[in-house]
Amino acid sequence: MLLHGWASTSAYWEPLVDKLLDAGHAVWIVDLPGYHPGESLPENFDWTLDSVAAAVAEEISSRQEPGLPAAGAVHVVGHSLGGSVALTLAARHPECVATLTLVGMVPAPLNEGFRSMLSSQLRQGFIDAGTREKLMKAWFGPLEAAEREILGRGFSVPFGVLGASGEAGLQGVDSRDPALVTAPTLVIIGTDDRLRTPAQVQQFVAGSPERRLAAIPNAGHSVHWEQPAACAKAMEKFWQARPTAKPAAPRRKMSDI
Repeated sequence: MLLHGWASTSAYWEPLVDKLLDAGHAVWIVDLPGYHPGESLPENFDWTLDSVAAAVAEEISSRQEPGLPAAGAVHVVGHSLGGSVALTLAARHPECVATLTLVGMVPAPLNEGFRSMLSSQLRQGFIDAGTREKLMKAWFGPLEAAEREILGRGFSVPFGVLGASGEAGLQGVDSRDPALVTAPTLVIIGTDDRLRTPAQVQQFVAGSPERRLAAIPNAGHSVHWEQPAACAKAMEKFWQARPTAKPAAPRRKMSDI
């Protein structure tokens, strides 16, 4: 199961998904609440890490397909904000998570410059063009026009969802949750990622013998987009030692919660 980050869409998983499908894995991509085109959030839905993790847990528990049984555990992969959701899921709903992979994320304070920039945008009630360009550059580096169009679609999500999910990301994971996670955990970080420091990453990984680190060279915050083959290789090596249910025939599944 792949969970995307803030102001993102499932499209940026495509390079990684292709590698995983080629290797014979079943892949399940989930759009976070409000991010699926045309989706309306349930009335009075409060966009928090806890509520979203509960929605994901309900989706996993209700699923009835070979390789992804109802109430069964899956390998959960989350990028950035999706990593915060994934960690919260692993802490609060451990029966759903066979392994946890955090991409470009550890539960530690964000780079102060990024936090300040995002906070100011959320307060003003929209993401201006200049900030959008800064964010895209920080997340993906240089992009071709076609890539920019695809990866920028996440900013088309209604601001009510962008704002609420951004606030949830800034608030971060409950400080009690990392210690509650029992699932084996892999952290995948691009060596050029500047959202969190190497010291923060090392400190989190060193906090439990169940945590592993894969540092991917020549990649930044969106390591799965920039270096999909290396990212897939790290995941497969991690999963091979920690198998879950027998995999189904390779398929791609798109789902919104």
